[in-house]
Amino acid sequence: MNTLQSHEDEFDAGEVTESGFAAINDAEGYGAASSIGAGSVSIAKIWKAFRLGKSLKLYSKNKHIVKPETESELTSWFEQHFPACYGEYLRNAKH
Repeated sequence: MNTLQSHEDEFDAGEVTESGFAAINDAEGYGAASSIGAGSVSIAKIWKAFRLGKSLKLYSKNKHIVKPETESELTSWFEQHFPACYGEYLRNAKH
């Protein structure tokens, strides 16, 4: 089963594979508060990896791997692919 939890180690390492992308996308698409919240936790893990200086490798829906080097590039990737989960992450980060 493809769950967010099954991808935690890769998110912690700064990697989003096609399968990991699908898991976050499922949370985004489902739209329930609990799913969006779980997706925002995955986003927090990826941000943490970025802030720790890990090189990110992020799958994109066009099947390319994105390697963001700036906060702006990472933000753009989140906003493009997972706007609801990213919005929830931002709301949680303010508290």
